[in-house]
Amino acid sequence: MDAEVIILGAGAGGLSCAHSLLKKGVKVVIIEKENEVGGLMRSVKFKDFSVDYGYKNLDNGIPDVHHFWKELLKDDYSSIEIRTGILYKGNVIELEKKYKGVTRGMPLGLLVSSAVDMLISKLRYRRLNTSSLANSIYARRGKKFTQIFSQEYSERSRGLKWSRIPAPSNNKDSKPLSDFLSDALKTIPKKGGSFHPNKGTGQIIEQLVKEIKQMGGEIYTGCQVTAISHQNNQISNVTVSKSDEDVKISGSKFVSSLPLQFVSPLMGIDFAPSKMELSFKRGVIMVYLFLKKPVKFVHNSLRVSCPNVFVSRITNYAAFGGTMIPKGKACLCLEYFTPHSKHLITLSDQEIKELAISECQKSNLFDKNDCADVLVIRNLQADSAQSWEDYKMDSTRKSLYKQLSGFENLYQINRTGADKSSYAGIMAAKSIVENNRTEFDELTKPDVVSPWKGAI
Repeated sequence: MDAEVIILGAGAGGLSCAHSLLKKGVKVVIIEKENEVGGLMRSVKFKDFSVDYGYKNLDNGIPDVHHFWKELLKDDYSSIEIRTGILYKGNVIELEKKYKGVTRGMPLGLLVSSAVDMLISKLRYRRLNTSSLANSIYARRGKKFTQIFSQEYSERSRGLKWSRIPAPSNNKDSKPLSDFLSDALKTIPKKGGSFHPNKGTGQIIEQLVKEIKQMGGEIYTGCQVTAISHQNNQISNVTVSKSDEDVKISGSKFVSSLPLQFVSPLMGIDFAPSKMELSFKRGVIMVYLFLKKPVKFVHNSLRVSCPNVFVSRITNYAAFGGTMIPKGKACLCLEYFTPHSKHLITLSDQEIKELAISECQKSNLFDKNDCADVLVIRNLQADSAQSWEDYKMDSTRKSLYKQLSGFENLYQINRTGADKSSYAGIMAAKSIVENNRTEFDELTKPDVVSPWKGAI
């Protein structure tokens, strides 16, 4: 199993790296813990459905990755329109005004009450201490508008109350914080084109695996990395366990797409995140509802700001087009983010199924009798809400990344988002081939907002 390059993790980043290296004639071995490849980009296949793993909106923000995916799938990688709604007390409100004008389709009563609340909030919160993000934004946009359009969803997905986030500063020296806040307050989807594989994001993974194997790449699944040996800032080998048998694998270069908190202990690096460092605690419970008929909304996704339900986001796969959904049917994915919904962890799959259907009924999204099957997937170690700000705000995460960057033959490519991790993988391959990691280190920093500086 020894090779020039050992790649840990067969997600989008690891596979992109392997594909790029093999095209240059570099021998690679890929080690994957799960029994299937793809990570968060794999497909969820159930009967005649084949849908994405959670919500996926691919764009052309990093041209190298966009062209890479387009070259892989050709005409099966199509441009789509992304329409995002907000679910609030049974009402689907538009996130962007281009669909239903400045009112965003808000019921008249809700619109008027929110407008009155905005006037009251401007008077009230300007007199109060606006040191918190919540109070600062209430004073500008009104409490109710803020909670409906941004605050409630942000707090659910990130697990961090706005009352605990400092307000924006006008001090030019506080750029990292102002960058973080501008991203946190953003309510409009990214500009630029959106794209999607016709058969779902797993189609990218399947094509990568096919071409990797054709070029002689080796992929070993069901293999747990139990130790990473190193000396003098150089990785020497990794120990892999499969079927209770330990094997040491050697290479000259190592590429890891494992999360920082998983790879660090394997190298003997201890860490202890503080209670405020929520990026180490986030996970997701996904509930797939397979429906006999189309649903009552046309949006790709709904961001949930209902105070009386626990779901954070709902993805409607039929709205992406393509062939993920059989004709005349529908599939929704309800995402429950932890720690916001951490109490759900103790529930049985059956209890979670009943909760998901009940919450959809409250919001009148479909008829209960149209639900044919339900699938629950728990991924309590995958942070679907992790973002680049975590590398700025969490001191432990910054420290781990810095320590791992000190190993000369280790390329850490775990990033937030399939596009960034793929780009990191492609750049790692380029650096390995050229035997110069300067460009990789400069262009794939995980703590900058997308698109990455230098990527365009």
